[in-house]
Amino acid sequence: MDMKVKSSIAVALLALLAGCAHHSPYDYMENWLVREDAVRDFSVHADVIYLQDRLYDDMSTLGLMFAHAQNEVGGDRFKGVARVFSPLVANSDDLERALDWYFRYHHKNGRPFLFIGEGRGGALLKAYEEDNADDLKDDGLLASFYTDETEGGFVTDRMVKVIHNSIMRKRYLDQWGREMPESMLKD
Repeated sequence: MDMKVKSSIAVALLALLAGCAHHSPYDYMENWLVREDAVRDFSVHADVIYLQDRLYDDMSTLGLMFAHAQNEVGGDRFKGVARVFSPLVANSDDLERALDWYFRYHHKNGRPFLFIGEGRGGALLKAYEEDNADDLKDDGLLASFYTDETEGGFVTDRMVKVIHNSIMRKRYLDQWGREMPESMLKD
């Protein structure tokens, strides 16, 4: 085969492979209950990954899942504190794909993040954390909050303040190399 033919085949193969780029289902907004990637990185200094008790079974559960996620972590609850990412998951494989997507597109330069999980979703998130504990700590996992009970709502204003203070302590330590004075924290 002459060089011209080999070059043409190589170019055609590269073009074909470029067209086969892997897409994640989490590239699409409909696979998220909350996805605040429009919030600018510099306006908040951490992210929250949230999973609720309900796991995705079929379209009939979607409305309840969306309403619960909005009540727990949506709206202004984390405004000025953290961006929230709450993927729609049915199992641990879905969770792994969603977190791979998050780490690929939104987790940069050791950005702090936290896990919040309720019930069955919390069990998936906790298992993922246990399986990847060292890597997650190295990547900036600040804290985790889990519960089995979800009836009265798990995410409280007090929890948001604790998260805010954890983020501020981390930023202060990174910037100044010492612990933040308690008087600078929110009550």
